[in-house]
This record gives sequence, C-alpha cells and structure tokens, in this order.
Amino acid sequence: MRQIFVDIFSIFSGDLKKILSDVSGKFLICLLIFSFVLLFGLSSYGQSAGLLREIKKDFDIEAQSLSTALLDFGAQANMSLLVRKKDTDEKTSKALKGQMYPKEALITLLGGTQLGFKYINKKTISISPALFQEPNSVISSPLSYGHERGDVLVEEDYISPIDEVVVTSLRRRSNMQKVPVAVTVIKPPFIREARIHDIEDVGTRVPGLTVSSFSIGQPTIHMRGVGSNDDGAALDNSIVMFIDDVYVGRITSINMNFYDLEQIEVIRGPQGTLYGKNAIGGAINVTSKNPTEELSGEMEATIGNYDRVDIRGVISGPVIKDKLLARLSLHSRKRKGWQESIFLPGIKQNDENTWSARGKLLFVLGEDLRMDINSDYSRDDLESTGRIPVVGRVPVRLLGPDGLPSGATALPTDILASFGGNARNAINSDRGFTDRTIWGLSSRISQEGGYGRLLSITAFRKTDFAWLEDSTGLPSSLTNQKVNSNVDEQHSQFSQEFRWISPDDAALKYVAGFYYLFEQTRRIENFIFPQLISTTDQDNKTNSYAAFGEATYRLADGINFTAGARLTHETKKMDQQNSTNGDRTILLEDFTLRNEGAWTDFSPNFVLSWQYSDDIMLYNSISRGYKSGGFQGAPATLDLARRTIDPESVWNFELGVKSQWLEDRIRLNLVGFYSDYRDLQVVQFKTEGNFGVFQTSNAASARLRGLELEFTVKPTKEIEFFGSYAFLDATYTQFNDLSGRDFTGNRLRQAPRHSLYLAFFYEREFRLGRLRFRADYRYQGMSFREPDNSVTIQPAFDLVDASLAYESSDNVWEATLWAKNLLDKEYISHLYVLGGNDYAIFGTPRTYGLTVTLNF
Repeated sequence: MRQIFVDIFSIFSGDLKKILSDVSGKFLICLLIFSFVLLFGLSSYGQSAGLLREIKKDFDIEAQSLSTALLDFGAQANMSLLVRKKDTDEKTSKALKGQMYPKEALITLLGGTQLGFKYINKKTISISPALFQEPNSVISSPLSYGHERGDVLVEEDYISPIDEVVVTSLRRRSNMQKVPVAVTVIKPPFIREARIHDIEDVGTRVPGLTVSSFSIGQPTIHMRGVGSNDDGAALDNSIVMFIDDVYVGRITSINMNFYDLEQIEVIRGPQGTLYGKNAIGGAINVTSKNPTEELSGEMEATIGNYDRVDIRGVISGPVIKDKLLARLSLHSRKRKGWQESIFLPGIKQNDENTWSARGKLLFVLGEDLRMDINSDYSRDDLESTGRIPVVGRVPVRLLGPDGLPSGATALPTDILASFGGNARNAINSDRGFTDRTIWGLSSRISQEGGYGRLLSITAFRKTDFAWLEDSTGLPSSLTNQKVNSNVDEQHSQFSQEFRWISPDDAALKYVAGFYYLFEQTRRIENFIFPQLISTTDQDNKTNSYAAFGEATYRLADGINFTAGARLTHETKKMDQQNSTNGDRTILLEDFTLRNEGAWTDFSPNFVLSWQYSDDIMLYNSISRGYKSGGFQGAPATLDLARRTIDPESVWNFELGVKSQWLEDRIRLNLVGFYSDYRDLQVVQFKTEGNFGVFQTSNAASARLRGLELEFTVKPTKEIEFFGSYAFLDATYTQFNDLSGRDFTGNRLRQAPRHSLYLAFFYEREFRLGRLRFRADYRYQGMSFREPDNSVTIQPAFDLVDASLAYESSDNVWEATLWAKNLLDKEYISHLYVLGGNDYAIFGTPRTYGLTVTLNF
C-alpha cells in the first residue's frame, strides 16, 4: 500500500501536476459543469455482486432508548443509519459490550423492537419495520446483508431522512435537535471536500460568524457583531476556541491548522456554565479523531495551481490489545504565493507553508477508568502579505532622486496606480515574514460509575510568534512616510479543570466543575520607520479561577428547566515599557510601568425548553456573559497605559425553535436574540497626521438583535440542500470615545447586516463506487471597520466553491477534484485605516486541485 502511494504521488508531482498548473480557470469551470451534467445524465451501473467484508469492532453501549443506542452504534461502528424517528419512539435497547461484527451488534440492539435492517452499502444501513423477520437462532455469516433477509430489497421510493447530528459541546453526547442552544456542526467528509483548513474557512459557513485576519497570528473573530481587536498582552478574546476541551485563547494561536478532525461545533452566544474558560460572544469547539481499535490509516496527496503540494498521513490502532490505543497524524500544506511585488522580483507573497503533527494515546486503566494523552505541534513559515492602498484621503510626502523630500505629495492610491499596481501586483519594497510555532500537551482522565463521570483535564500550551509586515505597502524609495510593523511574542499557558457529570438517566442532570488557568504573554512590538524604531514591550501574567455548573430538571413531560451559574475571579499583573528612540509618531512618550488589576464576576444562565413533539422543540434562554478587564496594547502615552480597561458584560435573551418536517426530510432551526452589552471594549486607531495612535476604551452600551436561520432539505436520498441566513442589527446605544467623539447610533465593527450560505450536495452510486458533487455559495454583506462609520467600509463579497469526488465501494481510495473561489472573485478579506488612508488585504483568488486519499 505504501509503494502504491509513493508511485501515485510521484506521478502527481510530475506530469499531472504540470497539466493541472496549465489548466485555465474557464476550462476548470467547464469541467465541473460537464461533470455535474454527466452525474445527472448517466444511468448508474450495478454494483458488484460480491459481498462487502465486515471486520469485528469493540462495542460498549448501555441499555437505553433505542434512538440514543443507535447513535452510539453509528459512532462506534463508523457507519450511517437510515431510520425514521417514529420507528424508534418509545423503544429501548439491550446493553451491548464486547467485540463482534456490526451485524451481530445490530441484531442484539434491535432485539424485540420489531425492526429489521438491510445494508445499502458497506457504510450505510437502512432500518425499518418492513425489513423485520423473526431472526434465526444462529447467525449465518458476518458477510451476509440484512437481518436474515438477503432477499429483501430497499424500496425504490425510499426517502432517506436527514442525518442526525451529535453535539458534545454541552458535555454530553446529544442530538443537535434536542439541545436548547444555537449551535452549528461541521463534520467530515465536508471538512475535507470543502478544504476547511482554518477558522477563516469556517467563518462564512456559520450564521453570525465573521473572521478577518490582519495576519495569521492576528485574526479578528466576531460573532453576532462582538469580537476583540486589541492584541495587547493583557486583554482577552470575546470568541474562544477549545481543542479537545482545552482552552486556546491567545490571538496569536487561535487560528491554527485544522486536520484529522471528528467535527467542529460553533456555539453562539455567551458560554460559561459548562466550560472551564468563559466566552462572552461564543465558543468554537474542535474535536480531533480518536484512536481506532483496529489497525488503520490514511494517506493523502493534493496537487493544485500555484504549485500546491499537500501531504497528509494517519496511522491508528492498538499498541497493547485492550489496554492502549494510539493515533498519529501528520499534515503538510505548501503552495507558492499568488501575489507579486514590483519591487521584490521573484518573491511570491500570500503563500502557504505549514507543517503539523498530532498524537493521541488512549490508556484503558480499568473497566471504567481511561486516560487520554494528547499532543500537537505546528509550524508556519510564510512570506509577506502585501498590503494594498484602496482609499486615499491624506497625501504622503514624496522623495526625490537624492532620497530627500521633494516637496511634492501624492495619495497612496495614486502611487499604486502610477506603477500599475493592483491586488495581485503590490508595490511594497520591504519583505515581510511570519514565523509561528505552536505546541501543546494535555491529559484527560475519566472515571465512570453510578455517580456519573468524573473528569480531570490538565494542559500546557506554548506559542512563539514572529511577524514583520510593510503596513502601508509603499516603496521606500518614493516616500519616507511609511511604517513597518514587527511583532515578537511568546505565550504559554497551564490549565487544570475538574468536571463532574451526572448519569444520563438521572432525574436531575447536572454538570459541575472547577477551573484554573495561568497565562504569561510577552509581546514586543516594533514600529519601524525609515530612520528610527520605536518599541512597546508588555509582559503580562494572568491567574484565573472559576467554579461553574448547570443542572436540568424535568418539570413535566417534554418540559425542562435549566439553571446554571459561573463564579470567576481573575488577576492580571503586567510590566510594560515604551521606547520612542526619538520618533514620536505612534508611540509618543517613554515610560516604564507596572499595572495590576483584579476582577470578580457572577454570571447566571436560565433555559426553559419544551419538546412539543418528537420533531419540534422550542426554547427560551436568558444568560449573562462576561469578559474580564485589562490594559490596552501599544499605548502611546503614560496616561493611556495607566488606564484600566473595565470588564465588559452582556445579558443575552434568545427564543428558538428546532424542527424537522415531512418524515425528517426538512430541518428548520430558527433563533432570535437580543443582547444588551455594557462597557463593550473597543479599540481604535485614531488618525494623527500621516499615522495615529491606538486607543482602547469602553463603550457605555451597545444593543445587538437579530435572526439566524439554518436549514437542511433532503428531497431524495441522493440530493441535499442546506445553508443558513443571518440578519444582524448591532449598534452603539451610547459611546463617546476618549477624544469626545460621539458614535452613538453607529453600527459595530465587523457586523454585516446580512450574511447568507447556500450549499448543494448530490451523491449516487456510480460503477463500483460513489460519486459526490458539492457546491456552495457564501455571501457576507458590507461592514464597518471603525466606530466612525463614515470611513473604512469593507465591501460585501460573495464566493462559490465546488468539488467532485469519487469513492470506491470498498472505501480504499477516493479522488476529489475541487475549486475554491471558483469564479475568481477579487474581494477584500481585511481592511484597516492608517494615517487616514485605507489599506486592504485581498482574499485568495481561484485555487483548484486534485486530492487522492488511500485508506488501509
């Protein structure tokens, strides 16, 4: 198998790679359209009459409701089940434990339910009363199809229901449609086929979530209009990420590489009563895949335009039978940049060069005692991200041939135009870089018993981030009114969480926990001018302590009431120093200072849910969110440095409905929300001359209200439509900044009023395998980048992605032809103001390629 992979990849990196790099964009579009027509137009060929061989798997499923047991079976067997909920209503399953064939396990689970089953293919099983027949006392063969019904065929007009989605963010495995919270779940193979590699790829696919990156280590993540833009060492993120239950909060490490994932869950609104670290705006919960009980692996190679070469490999299986399982995954992504600079010949800017590894060990220490050891490592080594002046308001000084001021001035946009520059041809003369290393190690110990489950999660993470960029994107030979930004940051954190989760069948279901976090961030930021360098140096230490919990009580049949609370105490101590070195442009004063602060908060949460029927749930929630105070980054003066940024808080009200219709062919989830923010932390870059100063202050209040709709429609077993729409009205209800400017009534930054996501999926049997076509459309409306809504306005944009995949019937190999930004739209992904002029980072143009995956 390894030799096959080597041979195939050598072909890819040779002739086929050259062919793909020569394919024009128009031809690619025609190829995808032709493939789609072919997909619908050709009749499918019959599958091989040979039987698909099963292998034994380890099952551990407790006696419970049949629907929940089948969810566990699907997860443990890695199979999809087609079953109508009405067929499982009021049915229970027997307990199941041990190693057996999936067919044997399913016969046991369905015993006494009057349900039978039939294999659609190796990975999909249909369950219905029509397939039931009294089982024989002896199982004939693990290779045969069905519940002793090899002669029974699935009805031709059978409509497969929408797949049930399991969420774990609420600390229990639950059906997404049964949890009273606004959550979006993204799972493979969509993660792979849509090439979701980082948080920016998630952003436009989740209602209310926008991601805009100044650099890979400085993303601005906003949810429902709320986010963090001050990257100082002593301020926190409003939107936080958890990787395998471990908090990843520092801005320089949150935009990490996504690979070998089980799923991505995005929970909108304040979170704190179920999590170790609180999140005022929302949480992104990333779950990586666990080791398998049989030896297995994947090898994957991708080639594409801009000389893309990606490699991914996974090996998983038992090290000591029934005692120790292990998984190791490696991932490398590399392509040349799509942007050139007129003044840096041969340099390709906006490239990709990332290498990552993840390891997992699962120890079975006893019948009910397990320990996981998780580790991860990643390294990014990137070129410049050339900035493009897009709006000129304030002219800059021009230099003569002798390098001295000529007395003439010009707008940055006019300078760009004079050299024929554009989004793909920058005019920066200074070469930038990004060098980032992230690694982490964590342990997770779980003990189960009649009392429920006890968890201990211990973690350490470290990030080293170095970055240099020409902020104005202008040539040094033409103007000396420019600045380069350089950041050197080291961040480390230690966290310990203890969690107690009640049994699933308890009358009162609860989660309680204690959490401790220590963070240290040393951030040195240099502002490099043509002659001088000014430096701000911040070293912050944070200690955070919290007790949290939530309990759910059944008031009546189908009606549940949940109450939770979080008590947080946090301290910060920061040493900082400014050195202007004679340049008083962005940093205006020299000083040395120690800041100290402490904050305590109590945040409750209340939820009332009503399961009106098995297909419809309504819920209403009231929750308080909190983000601690701190001290601003890069303060220009001693007065700004001394100021304490107050904590921000929010009361969030939600009313939602989750529903499925027409025998689970349609899923509609709708939530309306109203959020009342107090002391919202807002960072501004106040223009002064050709540059400016950073100012972070607290807006007195802000109001956010909106609607979010998510839907899935599955009219046939081959076709599925899904998507989302978000409407957002986010405004300051009272805000006067430190300069006395009144922004009351203005809209919050990075809060588009409208966003839309539409996707189409089609799958059918084709020859001896399965053919899948995906296409999605993403729209993000116009938004503002500053509280002053008259400047720095980011235009709306829309993107189309598509993929065509073929998978063999035995799941041994798969080939995917994919394209991102298929229509080659030119759009701004990030916009900022500097010296009164707007500068942009443009999004990646059309990329396409071929990915081949081998499983063993």
